[in-house]
Amino acid sequence: MSPDQLAARVQEYPELLLMCDYDGTLVPLAPRPEDAVPDPGLLKLLRQLVSRPGLHLAVISGRPLADLRDLLPIPGLLLAGLHGAQVAGLEGPVINLLPPPPGKNPWPEIFSLARQLAAGVPGLLVENKGEGVALHYRLAEPDAAAGILEEFRHALEPFLQDGLELIPGHKVLEVRRRGVNKGLAVTYFTRRWPRAFPVYLGDDRTDEDAFAALPGNGLAIGVGQRQSGYAHYFLASPAEVIEFLQLLNRSRT
Repeated sequence: MSPDQLAARVQEYPELLLMCDYDGTLVPLAPRPEDAVPDPGLLKLLRQLVSRPGLHLAVISGRPLADLRDLLPIPGLLLAGLHGAQVAGLEGPVINLLPPPPGKNPWPEIFSLARQLAAGVPGLLVENKGEGVALHYRLAEPDAAAGILEEFRHALEPFLQDGLELIPGHKVLEVRRRGVNKGLAVTYFTRRWPRAFPVYLGDDRTDEDAFAALPGNGLAIGVGQRQSGYAHYFLASPAEVIEFLQLLNRSRT
């Protein structure tokens, strides 16, 4: 589906709930997470969209909520971090969609373990999400990275038996709480605005949970060249996502 066809498909609805992933959807994937920053044009576009009547705009990401607030300082924009575990706006209280886990906090130990394993391989990057740890290997030599990833999986086995899970993504292997997924945030937002037509755009395996959580009338849009069990249509790239958002913005002025 082309951006103009998608814009025409959704602009007929007087109330619209538009939910987007961040990395690989709103901005291109980058070698390092800190390199994937929005340009001024995207920030301006998002500010305009949140001001449009009848349009609710949310960004749902695996990044920590604090990172999203820094990257997208836009009043009125809805944010969900840590794969939907936390929901908030630019300011105000954070809503935790799952209760805190019982027992000892495992994340400092897992972060330390990941750093030790990654230290011997150039290009391996460890991201501490507070309530999650991601091992990025986009910049690493593939054979060397494969060995470390296998060691990481093996070392995590005791944690995986205690309420955590491993999730593969675009050149990243992430540990998160079992039961945490972007579908939590989609369900929260669609219940908050039950009359709005829901649309979700995402490029990664973790976005499949968001697609699956859409109500029966919702529209799932995959981004990029990948397979999906739930996407109704595809846009080719973040550039086409931006084109769609620009067309939608003009149609609702």
